[in-house]
Amino acid sequence: MNRRSAAALLLAATLLSGSAVIAADAGSSSDPLITLSWLKDTFIPDTVAKAEKRIEDQMEKMDSSALSGQGISGSELRVKRGDVLRLETGNGLISLAGSLSGTSNGSIIDLTTGTELTPGSALVLNHQYLAAENTSAVFSVISDTAVVRFTGNYQLSSSGEVDYNALADALKALGLFKGSTVPYGSGYELEAAPTRIQSLILFLRLMGEETAALDYSGGVVFSDVPSWAQPYAAYAYDKGYAKGRGKDAQGRVIFDSNTSVSADEYATFLLRALSYEEGIDFNWLTAVHDGVSLNVFTSGEEIMLKNKTFLRAQTVYLSYYALSAQVKGTGETLLDQLIGREAVDGAAASQVIASAAGKRL
Repeated sequence: MNRRSAAALLLAATLLSGSAVIAADAGSSSDPLITLSWLKDTFIPDTVAKAEKRIEDQMEKMDSSALSGQGISGSELRVKRGDVLRLETGNGLISLAGSLSGTSNGSIIDLTTGTELTPGSALVLNHQYLAAENTSAVFSVISDTAVVRFTGNYQLSSSGEVDYNALADALKALGLFKGSTVPYGSGYELEAAPTRIQSLILFLRLMGEETAALDYSGGVVFSDVPSWAQPYAAYAYDKGYAKGRGKDAQGRVIFDSNTSVSADEYATFLLRALSYEEGIDFNWLTAVHDGVSLNVFTSGEEIMLKNKTFLRAQTVYLSYYALSAQVKGTGETLLDQLIGREAVDGAAASQVIASAAGKRL
């Protein structure tokens, strides 16, 4: 059965349900209001045909809206855990990143497979979903962050959970966080694990040294760092911020650019940015815990990091709140120092920070 037929039969079943009640309650065996032959030979075929036509029209509408690459062309939304998105009949949705579950008072059709979504089950990434006839579809965000694209009007009920999206927006406004080339979600990829090279670059921005790194003219140090990131890696190596991780088959030093980092590894970068010394003030293996003792992180954040997979969402969270931490041996915060080094626009900083104010664990 193709996806149009599957969806059409679901709609037909919905339409038939009301008529079945009428047939059961009205008339008698000797004088039926609606005959069985009329139901079988006329009503059911006509209803299925109409349902198929409505599905076909809806799909053509969505197809003509350019279901290109990542899915439905329409409105895009970055959402967070606990947010609830409601769509009505005829509107479609595709989950581009993160995890959502779907429930409804009718039927949600997975147009990619031609099946009905089981109530409460998770959406499949990049599948196209449609709120069927007489349906109010409810999609709940079950990951820390997610990105959706949808057609039609929607209602959004926002949760009180940590808004990693807002923190990413704030860091971007300050020039400290930039998106990738991924064509959705502002390129933030908050649902992905941070790599060593990404973490190193964010660290250099927090140090106010990105411009110096980009201007660095030293030679290639690591064999596995992409050409665009070589200035960052070479500069960090020269400054003693980064070390190699062994050698490749040709005996060249590697950085392990695409290897993901742990919470303790990223916390090590942040503590260094705050002038704390590894081996004296903290141990990189227990950097998060040590950072709590140094009043850089909270005990709630330590618990959160122990219980979650460490993603770019968490790097954004830790980086944002590190801005308000005091740099060792000074009366200044990290943000104060970045403003003093003209790495961040001081006039805009207070407004940006205020706009992102939210729940800290």
